[in-house]
Amino acid sequence: MTLGSEIVPGLRAWTRHYDEWKDDVSSFAVERAGELALIDPLLDGDEDRRALAELAAGRELHVILTVHWHARSASEVLANQPGARLWVNSRARAAVARRAPVTDVFRPGDPLPASLVAIEARPRTEVVLWDVESRALLVGDALVADGSPAQLRTCKPSWLPASTSAAELREALRPLLDLPVELVLPSHGPPILSDARAQLARALAG
Repeated sequence: MTLGSEIVPGLRAWTRHYDEWKDDVSSFAVERAGELALIDPLLDGDEDRRALAELAAGRELHVILTVHWHARSASEVLANQPGARLWVNSRARAAVARRAPVTDVFRPGDPLPASLVAIEARPRTEVVLWDVESRALLVGDALVADGSPAQLRTCKPSWLPASTSAAELREALRPLLDLPVELVLPSHGPPILSDARAQLARALAG
C-alpha cells in the first residue's frame, strides 16, 4: 500500500477530490534523513490513512502548509499521528489556527523539516517550497498548471487579494528563476516534469 506515486526518489505526489474546493487537488510528501514532510495534505478514506501510517513509521512526521487555505487534512493527521507537527508561515498562523492546531511557525529562510526551503510568494501569507535535492518547487496557489500538454501559469487574478495585481505576483516570484529548477509541482493541476524552468520563465513573463 502506498500514498501516491514517487516522482523522483524521496518525493511523492497524490491527487484527491476536495469537496470544499469542488475540484481535484494535489498533495506532496518529501522523505529526507528520517523525516517525512507532508505538503498541503489531503487524505480521503481509510486506505489513505493506513498508507500514511506505513509511510510515516519510524520517521518524524511534519505537515507544512504553503498557504492557509490548504489546511485540508492537517488537523486529522495531527489527531491520528502522535507527535506529528504542523508548520505554518508566521503571517498565516491565526488563519490556520482556526482550521488546525498549529505547533510551529516559520519565516521564509528559516530551517524546515526534510531540508525544505520556504520562499515568500504573494500574498505574503503564502510560500513556495523548494526541495533542494530533487530541484523541485512545491506550489500552493501562486502557480497552477492546465491544458494538454500541461502549461504553467500564475493563478487567476480573482485568487489574489485586492491589494495584489497579477503583475506584482509575477514580480514577487521572479527570484524562483535563480534556482536550478527541474520540476514544478502545483497543488492545482498536473506536475511539470520536463522543461520546467523554461515554463516557469514563460509564466512569469506574463
